[in-house]
Amino acid sequence: MLVVVTHLWSEGVISSVFRFSRIGGLGVDIFFIISGFIMCYSIRDRISPGDSVQFLKKRIYRIYPIYLLVLIPFLIQYLAQSSSANDLVDPMLIIGNLLLLPSFFDGANYRMLVGPAWTLTYELFFYVLFAGAMVLSASKNRAIYVVMSSIVLMVALVNFFGLKGARLQWSNFQYMVGDTLMLNFVIGSICYFIWKKYYRPIFSTWMAMAAVTALTMIALLMGKFGFPRIVSLGLPAGAIVLIFLFAEFEMKRLIKPLLFIGSASYSIYLVHAVVAHWKYLVIGRGAHENDLTGILLTITAIVLGCAFYVVVEKPISVIVHRRAKDLRRPVNSLEVR
Repeated sequence: MLVVVTHLWSEGVISSVFRFSRIGGLGVDIFFIISGFIMCYSIRDRISPGDSVQFLKKRIYRIYPIYLLVLIPFLIQYLAQSSSANDLVDPMLIIGNLLLLPSFFDGANYRMLVGPAWTLTYELFFYVLFAGAMVLSASKNRAIYVVMSSIVLMVALVNFFGLKGARLQWSNFQYMVGDTLMLNFVIGSICYFIWKKYYRPIFSTWMAMAAVTALTMIALLMGKFGFPRIVSLGLPAGAIVLIFLFAEFEMKRLIKPLLFIGSASYSIYLVHAVVAHWKYLVIGRGAHENDLTGILLTITAIVLGCAFYVVVEKPISVIVHRRAKDLRRPVNSLEVR
């Protein structure tokens, strides 16, 4: 939702005071750190050779079906605009968007048609690295250590030898391999080890909320004074994730809506890109963006994202997971049972 606010509520007095134009960056760092934590949390302690394949299949089932549905209107618009302007359609751009691949050839015009989907290219790269680490490991901890050291070494060497490419339009592989954003997956893995070893409820709900609010303001201030992103956003994001991991949500009425928002977060993330791209349909073509339009657009994106989750993502996820289980089931399953 921090990303939603940045993309839809970046104009106005309130937005200016609270630096909403930058707050989405913190959201991305939190997103990657949570991903690093969840990947470590979700795999088994003992790893067999086939686990890496199953790991990647689950990640594909999680990301692609919903993403491809949201991509459709953007793809149609791209093809229509190329046709009307007599421009050549870039087949690599289409293939890359369908597969969520970054550019591998410094393509200046290459981009994700669904703007925020550039983060998913980072996610998928991390998944591939994690799957590779699982192939080389017999235990969860070893796999985590391998992927952590691989990411740190990769980012360090690319920057040390000056091999990092230009960011271009946020989807360049040569930039990605040297981007310190990749280190957030390492921070998430560290959060997992800390949580696993020391977990006990420390913070109450309100203590956690207050601490996270303070850390958010500190992160935005550090960014204003030119601190590197890994320091100004990555470390505060890691602290925010740890605070919530060690928090006890004693307010039972709060847990259910929070869990629902968490479940719907992927739909919200994707659907808000549709709202951002066609926001004039909500506020009118001639509207001047301000705090009021920002609030309206943000609420619209969150409500539509939640609706998309209930009506589309949840049923599709049930179907996909059921089919995945059927594929893994032995032919003579009754005898096995």
